[in-house]
Amino acid sequence: MAVILGSLTTVTINGQTDGIQSANWQIQVSTNRLWELGSWDAYATQVTKTESVSITTYAGVVLDALGAAVTLTPNIDCDDSTAVLPIGISVQDCGGFSGAGLATADRFITSYSYSKGDPNAFGTESWSMQDWIDAGVTLPLINTGAPSAVIQGKSEGNYTGNLTNMPEDVGITMEVEGQVSGSQGSVSAGFPGIGNADTTVYGFVSEIGTGRLEDAGKVGQSSVSIPHQPLYLGT
Repeated sequence: MAVILGSLTTVTINGQTDGIQSANWQIQVSTNRLWELGSWDAYATQVTKTESVSITTYAGVVLDALGAAVTLTPNIDCDDSTAVLPIGISVQDCGGFSGAGLATADRFITSYSYSKGDPNAFGTESWSMQDWIDAGVTLPLINTGAPSAVIQGKSEGNYTGNLTNMPEDVGITMEVEGQVSGSQGSVSAGFPGIGNADTTVYGFVSEIGTGRLEDAGKVGQSSVSIPHQPLYLGT
């Protein structure tokens, strides 16, 4: 069944609903069936469920909503990552359908990017999140349940551009040690026949979410991957 959603759908980030450009979300169910000889019926079926959310906002929206940038601290102990966004989606649909949105909950951030590709445009930030949740099934189906913890690994990223205060203005804080850089450029013949050259810096990232909304005449971008791993430790 298809549900038509209107643009008055709201995304709530820590109680704030302003500055959201777009949202995508998916609740995915995976099954693992154990087959046996002599039967078309599965011997057993294990069910897992995950939620994936991605949003694009104007730069600085999440920073304002949280009151601080998101710190990327790798886990030492087997406890939950703190790289989360408290996010919920309330849909405005064209048919009275309920259940198409997502309840507000902390979801683990898996990637972040900032983009200001036009010198006269505004900066935007994109956030991708995931959560591993209880499948909510009972016997004869086998429920994997929610993980005991979701731990965070070391985050890596890169940035380029000429905004005023780099790399913070493209939304990231990078660790001093371990940085490397590369360069690229292009130009073509003709009139005006202009081109550009950029330096890209790669390294470990310790903080995200400080992207600058305005900086006239300048461009920049960044991209960060935040690894998360669910742990099932049993009881």
